[in-house]
Amino acid sequence: MIEFSFTAEQEALRTGIRAFLEKEVLPIVAEIDESETFPTTSVRKMQSEGYFGVPIPEEYGGLGLGKVGYCILLEELGRVDASHGTIVGAHTSLGTTPLLYYGTAAQKRRWLTPAARGEKLLAFSLTESGSGSDSGSMRLTAERVGDKFVLTGTKLYVTNGREADAVIVMALTDPALGPNGGVTAFVVDRGSPGFRVGRCEKKMGLHGSSTAELIFDHVEVPAENVVGEVGKGFLVAMTALDVGRVSLGAASLGAIESAGEMALKFAQERTQFGHPIAEFEAIQFKLADMAMHAHALRYLVYQAAAHQDQMGHDPSTWGRLERQQKTRESATVKCLGSEWASEAIDEALQIHGGLGYIRGTPIERAYRDARIAEIFEGTNEIQRLVVARDLMTRGF
Repeated sequence: MIEFSFTAEQEALRTGIRAFLEKEVLPIVAEIDESETFPTTSVRKMQSEGYFGVPIPEEYGGLGLGKVGYCILLEELGRVDASHGTIVGAHTSLGTTPLLYYGTAAQKRRWLTPAARGEKLLAFSLTESGSGSDSGSMRLTAERVGDKFVLTGTKLYVTNGREADAVIVMALTDPALGPNGGVTAFVVDRGSPGFRVGRCEKKMGLHGSSTAELIFDHVEVPAENVVGEVGKGFLVAMTALDVGRVSLGAASLGAIESAGEMALKFAQERTQFGHPIAEFEAIQFKLADMAMHAHALRYLVYQAAAHQDQMGHDPSTWGRLERQQKTRESATVKCLGSEWASEAIDEALQIHGGLGYIRGTPIERAYRDARIAEIFEGTNEIQRLVVARDLMTRGF
């Protein structure tokens, strides 16, 4: 049986987040989209409120509200602005998760606690020019030299890459082994000699977030900066992505809700042929599909988030079947959520007619922002592959 309800604390969290975002973020969304600038002021305000450490336990400087609380945050961000959601997601899902789950006590003190408190911004770096969906084919190397590793190579499409104080980096420590034992996770500080930011991409959407190239020119990293074990970096990365994919589903849920609300309001106010277009069955069916997808996705997101909360933060206690179920749930939520959001926003734009196609309108911006969700954090083709492979071993 799947049963889930929000606690009074979680409902209060949602209320507080929504009020904050409507005051501090909503008024600047159009401006940052048009100017394509990182929203430094609003990000700092979110950090001061603790929103960059929502799922992190209080002992490490976070709010201790778990994955459910974190998905509430991402859902509310998805309703308001995808750029802010992407900044938070890259920091929290992909940046802090490796440190929380696999970091040493010293690493947690140095990076996790300041990150959860909003004193540091994190990024996560896996993709390379020849290594996207085939993430095991990366070429950035980490050569062991005494008590250090020397990182050489280039990473692409790093969210927060231009602004981050530290980056979780996946590198090859044994090219012969590839992803199964040859990849190691490192945390690299901004300002390390030989580490620099290259070009920042011009994108279709998410104009408020940076997407940067990172260049590692013989960057020396102490051995104590290894996150997890040497050779276990691919496991670290996939564990973080499981968290990110569920939170991305939550952001997609918020996007569906926002698109549906805009479409419903417009349809009730727009008159054609002597009637509000909301009275026409063709429009009603579009709105009904949005509502049904939002309802279904809400259960998928929060059931998956609650499951991850139940599993805790120590991967050594997870059973094989439990880990497989978590990964399958995450892939399902990410894939369906991102596709349903794209469909809902497309239909909402259609309901708006020509107005929806005008640059600068909220629905036009949402249309551009939503498209990447079917690509990043693992393309939806990869999500289907994850589910299919699990089907082959565990069945339905």
